[in-house]
Amino acid sequence: MTAPSANAPTSTTTTADTTLAPFPRSFYVANGIELFERWAFYGLYVVLSLHLTSVVGLNDAQAGDVMALYAFFRLGPLIGGVIADRIGFKRALAVSLAIYAVGYAVLGFAHDAPMASLSIVLIGLAGALFKPIITGTVVRTSPPGRQTEGFATFYRTVNAGSVIGKSLTYGIRTLGALSLVVYNAIAASVIALGLAVFVFVEPDAKSTNADAKATGTPEHRPSVLTVLKGVWTALRDIRFSGALLILTGFYFMSEQFYQTFPKYITRSVSEDAPLEWVTLLNPLTIALFQGVVTRRTKALSPVMAMAIASGVGALSMFLMGTLGPVLGAQMGGGVALGLAGACVSFAVFAFAEMIFAPRFYDYVARFAPKGQEATFMGLTVLPVALGGMIGGVVSGRLIDRYLPLEGERDPFTIWAIYAGLGVVSAIVMLVYERLVRRPPSEKDAVTTA
Repeated sequence: MTAPSANAPTSTTTTADTTLAPFPRSFYVANGIELFERWAFYGLYVVLSLHLTSVVGLNDAQAGDVMALYAFFRLGPLIGGVIADRIGFKRALAVSLAIYAVGYAVLGFAHDAPMASLSIVLIGLAGALFKPIITGTVVRTSPPGRQTEGFATFYRTVNAGSVIGKSLTYGIRTLGALSLVVYNAIAASVIALGLAVFVFVEPDAKSTNADAKATGTPEHRPSVLTVLKGVWTALRDIRFSGALLILTGFYFMSEQFYQTFPKYITRSVSEDAPLEWVTLLNPLTIALFQGVVTRRTKALSPVMAMAIASGVGALSMFLMGTLGPVLGAQMGGGVALGLAGACVSFAVFAFAEMIFAPRFYDYVARFAPKGQEATFMGLTVLPVALGGMIGGVVSGRLIDRYLPLEGERDPFTIWAIYAGLGVVSAIVMLVYERLVRRPPSEKDAVTTA
């Protein structure tokens, strides 16, 4: 270790200045707003499919279509960030949270498909504008060298909001009524709106344009049209578009924990099943095992890892449809085995996510030409949105056929269909990689040999 110069600041001071600089108030306020937004969202989303049928009065197919409509707006952050940059984070936050509150309120009064759809459109628009703001604030307010820590705090906040929202929903639903859950979302959104209007302070932009920063002139920011043109250019790459479509299958499965599971567990296992608590097993398992899984799978190629993840996801779907519906019917104790099967299924799918998610971003990044990384990575929302959209439409009709509100039910078949899709997705990923990927150049082949 080199001793510090007598004329220089001590190493203790330097360390404090560079690595222990505190996060500003805006960072914590933004995370507080994120907590209430996730509290509202997950507190409602975990029972949204039940709310649409039991409270609004839609049939299962209509409810699935409304769930699909919400999934469409997951594409919104592609341009939501551009809008937030132009009108300012504080103003964008206030607008998005006000729209959230109105959207949840409309859902509270909805008693038909058009009104329910209007509420989902409002909630989707609010989310499209909101999501880039908080992550952007984390970037702007994290001190030098502490951005990773800042995002770690952000992700903990997201999970905390999910836990609080779902836990309150369980209490409201069981002690009160399902129709009251929407007011929990409204209240959380109004609190977040108050923080945005009265406490949040616009963070300074971290300029990436040295000349603009030196001269005080505004930085060049892309227009919405420019962003859309970049998206279109990226999607014209057939290999890239094909990969995104194939990866949609994984997100189709993950959405069934919100689109199908609530109706399965309340109709086929028990009306009083603590579905909100069961869903918490997924983030808990990820929190406990993500590091181990990442180390164990880092030697796999991205495609092989994602194919294995799809297979594990298929196993999760199969277990959901087997442990309770099949073994429960044969051995008795259907409620206990149904709940056990659901818990095991959620935990197993968490391992699928832990394998899939890091390699998904790695794989998509390999398609991006130099200078277009942001556009290509931004399109990682496409499989998520398509999985939810297709999942909503398909699951609504499968639920209507195999898990009707009244009449004979066949939960094994619906989960077996989802499991089959996971197996097909895994196989198609491997075939696609072998047939479509560009062969290595002669130089690369010689080097590799």
